[in-house]
Amino acid sequence: MCGRYTNHATWAQVHAFTAPLTVAVPDADPEPAFNIAPSQPAWVIVGEDGQARAARLRWGLLPGWAKDPKIGYSTFNARIETADTKPAFRAAWKHRRCLVVATGYYEWTEEDGVKQPWWIHPDGGLMLFAGLWERNTHIAAEPVDSFTVLTCPAEGPVAKLHARMPLSLTRNVLRDWLLDSAAHAGAIAAAAPAVPVRFHRVRREVGNPRSQGPGLVERID
Repeated sequence: MCGRYTNHATWAQVHAFTAPLTVAVPDADPEPAFNIAPSQPAWVIVGEDGQARAARLRWGLLPGWAKDPKIGYSTFNARIETADTKPAFRAAWKHRRCLVVATGYYEWTEEDGVKQPWWIHPDGGLMLFAGLWERNTHIAAEPVDSFTVLTCPAEGPVAKLHARMPLSLTRNVLRDWLLDSAAHAGAIAAAAPAVPVRFHRVRREVGNPRSQGPGLVERID
């Protein structure tokens, strides 16, 4: 599961990570975000007409047929094992895959009856989660573009914190994930290696989606 994550990357970092894939990005760097929660807007990379571009979408996928935005609170994650068949995700799996730009994510454990958050982050400072995106024209006067983060069974030390983790992709498969067939995307997901990460305890304030700032990812004893 991934219910909160961070993104304080620059577009230069994104370009370095995604090369040789060329991603069209805005002139200004994204505003650092240390506590992205479902229903909030966040940066993803989408593929359209054979090109990749950065877009700011709502987190919590709203299927094209949905008429109630509340569905987004149950579709912010999609299991990689069933995303190609679930009604909420299968159209996006075939036609609208994306990459979610992140610098880490949070998980919680229970310690002495209290939930303790951990920040999980890669050594390189940037990770791209496999995602799906969708366009909905029923919920608002203007089309709403939204996304979900794909999850897979947790591997390695991070499995001590949670049974699942975001599916992170390496640079050599990014273009094919965005632009190739759904069948190839399935093969990419099945073969994706676990991205090395580190993790440490952080302040419980991260549980409040209104909390922000770099202090949220600082290590506590």
